[in-house]
Amino acid sequence: MPLLYYARQSQLKTKAGVKQWHLTLKKIGRAVSLQQLGEMVAEKCSATPGDVHNVIRNLMSVMRMQLLNSRTVRLDGLGTFTVMARTRGKGVDNEKDVNPNQVTSLHFMFTPEYTRPAALGTTRTLWQGVEFEKWTGVNGSAGDEEDPDNGGGGNSGSGGGLDENPLG
Repeated sequence: MPLLYYARQSQLKTKAGVKQWHLTLKKIGRAVSLQQLGEMVAEKCSATPGDVHNVIRNLMSVMRMQLLNSRTVRLDGLGTFTVMARTRGKGVDNEKDVNPNQVTSLHFMFTPEYTRPAALGTTRTLWQGVEFEKWTGVNGSAGDEEDPDNGGGGNSGSGGGLDENPLG
């Protein structure tokens, strides 16, 4: 299935006073739950949905423990998780004054694993074979209409919290 997209006009004007148009990814349906993921994985192996669910929950618990113990977690074929601390606007002039009170937020950062095919350069494993298709809306008109299967959730931007270039 391709990534669906639509055009969205920026609310901000450029220096020339023009509101530019940008590609925005369309999310369809509701978010896939842990229960649903467990059922889908169980269909592909000999484990029961309950077994898969238990493994995923325990994986998340162990990953959290390792991340909060200043470790980086790498899942082969998926990517790397690490904790980042932000100190926006709370810099200090001297190294000796650096302390945890400067932290404004903690974020778990995910970097997809990449491969290096000789002819193509670096490619993120999760993004191999990505295709795009223009979303034409519920009634065939492109744009910002809500998907009735989305539970009124509206549209999500293309960022998803990742600063990765999905194609490079």
